[in-house]
Amino acid sequence: MRIFFIFENRLVGNALHSPEPPMGGAVVPDSVFRALRQFVMDDEEAEGLFTFTVQKGREYIRAHNYVGLLTLPDGSCLEILPKIEQLSDTRPLLLSMLRHLRHSPFRTLRTAHSRAVRIPLWEVFIAAFLDAVDGLAQQGLQRTYVSVQSNERFWKGKFQATRQQRENAWHAERLAVVYDTLTANVPPNRILKTALSYVHEKTTQQANKRRIHHLLSVLEEVPVSDAVRVDLLAVRRSNRLFSRYETALCWAEMLLLGQGPGVKKGPKESIALLFPMERVFEDYVAHGIRMYWPNADEINVQESSTHLVDEHVGVPRFKLRPDVVIRHQDRTFVMDTKWKQVNGLSPDSSSRTASYGIEQADMYQVYAYGKKYAANDLFLIYPANPTFREPLAVFAYDATTRLHVVPFDVTNSLANEVEKLALYALSF
Repeated sequence: MRIFFIFENRLVGNALHSPEPPMGGAVVPDSVFRALRQFVMDDEEAEGLFTFTVQKGREYIRAHNYVGLLTLPDGSCLEILPKIEQLSDTRPLLLSMLRHLRHSPFRTLRTAHSRAVRIPLWEVFIAAFLDAVDGLAQQGLQRTYVSVQSNERFWKGKFQATRQQRENAWHAERLAVVYDTLTANVPPNRILKTALSYVHEKTTQQANKRRIHHLLSVLEEVPVSDAVRVDLLAVRRSNRLFSRYETALCWAEMLLLGQGPGVKKGPKESIALLFPMERVFEDYVAHGIRMYWPNADEINVQESSTHLVDEHVGVPRFKLRPDVVIRHQDRTFVMDTKWKQVNGLSPDSSSRTASYGIEQADMYQVYAYGKKYAANDLFLIYPANPTFREPLAVFAYDATTRLHVVPFDVTNSLANEVEKLALYALSF
């Protein structure tokens, strides 16, 4: 598998026509560019992920703000990494941030492992899946009773008179019975077996192949699924007997469907384990605040207790959902995170930097949060960059409502960044 590295929100050029990479972008071989162009033009899965463009007569493809990996029909793989000016290799940071992505299995990523930052993301994801399945194998496969209808030569379970007449009228030696049997051949185990068989064909790491071979032997009595989506639906309805399978099944579903959260699945044979960087950053900051904010009475993430419109035709409308709401004594802080670039240089009234590059819609959004949550101090949190290392001058919406635009350095310790944010917020 040929692997190419590009950054989010940058241009990808064709090495045949653009030997020099576009500023901040990358070039890939002609065959890879054509495969990517076909994916972008023909596959609905690419919607929102990439844009085809022509500049000065040359074709380019712009990667949007998604990170992760994409395999193409020609067998090549693109790793899309977050663009952070301070770092030339952001892959270790991405793995660390993904561990805090909500409703995902990434908490099992072994980012501290020295090899985890040197092998392809695809192999890192496979290894994390194998870690989850290995834990289940050590505990023992879950078995459950299932109902079986069969024709036996002896009485077993309950006799079925109607089926006996229909199926065994000319076979008096057989009995139509139904009985319960304890088996490992159930949807959760079939999904794990199917995912293991799938990644066995995809991995190129011998260590992963050996682990998969061992785990397949543990599941030897379980067949692969012949209806993956039907079994996945059954998995979602599984009872609490399989609660310990949750992480492994989440990995299995993601690998089998080749689809990360927030990415639509198209009809083509490709794997798009891509994740919106906006959400990765949002969940990373929220996790840090939950863990390290000092002495808060209450911290809520994605709180949805308030509506923009209190009443319309008898019901409230337009639910508000700020990223973080912190309550302490008589103070309320409302915080929203944005994975966007802020220009922290002194504003020039004749250019876009007059507003530091902050979008007006974001200003309106947090103002609405402040009014509906009765918060005097509002925060827009953006990733730090070389021009944006300190909070901007305070924006006064009115005499009582203030907006603070603050940087969050993802290259720094999460605990240290939250401590800096808390010290700043509590100083007002």
